[in-house]
Amino acid sequence: MCIAERVILTKDAEASIKAKIESGSDENVTMLHKLMIDYANSVLNKRDLTYQKVGKRLLDVSVEAANRIIACSYAYRMTGDGKYLTKAEKDINTVCDFKDWNAPTHFLDGAEMAHGVGIGYDWLYNELSKETRKKAEKAIQNYAFYCALNNKWNLNFYTTASNWNQVCNGGLVTAAVAVYEACKTDAQKIIDKAIESNAKVMETIYNPDGNYPEGYGYWGYGTAFECIMLSALETCTGSNSGLSEIAGFKKTGKWIMFMEGMNKKAFNYSDCAPSSVAFAPLWYLAWKFNDPSLVYIENLKLKDGRYNSTGAYKYYPMAIVYADKLNAGKVQAPSDHVWSGNGINPVALVHGDWSFSDSDKFLGVKAGRANYSHGHMDVGSFVYDAMGVRWSADLGLQSYSTIENVIAGMGGNFSDFGQNSLRWDVFRYNNFNHSTLTINNAKHKASAEAKITKVIDEETSKGCKVDMSDILSDQCDKAYRTVTIENNKDLVVVDEISAKYNLQAKVRWTMVTTGQPTVEKDRIVL
Repeated sequence: MCIAERVILTKDAEASIKAKIESGSDENVTMLHKLMIDYANSVLNKRDLTYQKVGKRLLDVSVEAANRIIACSYAYRMTGDGKYLTKAEKDINTVCDFKDWNAPTHFLDGAEMAHGVGIGYDWLYNELSKETRKKAEKAIQNYAFYCALNNKWNLNFYTTASNWNQVCNGGLVTAAVAVYEACKTDAQKIIDKAIESNAKVMETIYNPDGNYPEGYGYWGYGTAFECIMLSALETCTGSNSGLSEIAGFKKTGKWIMFMEGMNKKAFNYSDCAPSSVAFAPLWYLAWKFNDPSLVYIENLKLKDGRYNSTGAYKYYPMAIVYADKLNAGKVQAPSDHVWSGNGINPVALVHGDWSFSDSDKFLGVKAGRANYSHGHMDVGSFVYDAMGVRWSADLGLQSYSTIENVIAGMGGNFSDFGQNSLRWDVFRYNNFNHSTLTINNAKHKASAEAKITKVIDEETSKGCKVDMSDILSDQCDKAYRTVTIENNKDLVVVDEISAKYNLQAKVRWTMVTTGQPTVEKDRIVL
């Protein structure tokens, strides 16, 4: 017999959360709890999930299944109302009756499903029928564990330094600790492989400073599953085998805070949308590293509705557990105004008064490279918010479901990051359509790198200097870009370009904006 109610939401955590909800002593816990109950209520009468792929992906179905099962399992644990148990068990049976979880074709789909079914199995174990438990155990083993342990995948997530490693391992480990007694040998293999592979990947993507190379949105996806995995290991085994001690991981919460701009927008370089969203993993990170300031912006998001408008309800029970442990109360705004980090995609970020009002300002500048997961030719690009307006913007991602098929039909591969890939002909992906420099109408060198050579954090000047020489080395000898906010008033961009002795340098200066431009004599006015 399995030991139930041990994954993240333990019996002790459940009792503590219930006490705070009944007493109304913690506003954050109460608000997060209400969001979960409201969402659970909203899915009670939804029709059964169906096996329906979009292109090669079953991901939308897997995510909805995880959201439904986890929300209703949580609601049953907190209220004891049988309607939530009935709905969760029905959804578990539905997805476990699928022919597969699409893991060999797109492994994220199987990992997401294993996460949802594993949580539901653990949290409702004693109330689920024996038949449902057996069906869940069989599906997790056949549709997830077997695929992982026998290399049945479209991408080897064990060696991939991206969110895939975190999401796939996080989903698998959560399921493994849930059904451990039912399949000890395979479950232990899953856990051991996850710890070994994840340690290496975490060093690559978080070190040295915590800035996530795939950008804002993928930090939310990868780090959420990272924290879920760590929490599952800690609550079930008492240890995460040192994974949380990775230097950059300890710093990553500060980076994501600095990535938040004005008007509910973020710095959305790479394949990321501009909207600022709720980040449940910050509650875990704030507790883990004893830094309540990390949830300063999450407190604002709870109050302004960003936690209501997300498809990530599956993460909220983790947020509730650590909000309960944290006792954050009223958190003060950060005292520093400039953040910079190195790594695969270095960035420099500047915040004004942290009020997120019209008096506040935000600047984000990107260095790094294009040929990395979800990369664009966006080195040297910047976003700038002031007076309540995003003046310099990033267009963000193109829908994969449309562009993959188009490029494949032209004989290309959207996932090819080589210099001649058709990926770089997509409007949103090349340097012509980012706020950066282009010389002689040439694309940036995809394999080249740019570094931040100077961080400027003075009373009257805040920003950075980027060496773009390698990126543009086919067309010029040297290229430097300095972007600063001067006197908390003006954005100043200075570009220094040295042409090759035998090649003219025709410079195109681009700024992407949602403002309406007019030409007035010698200037463009927004």
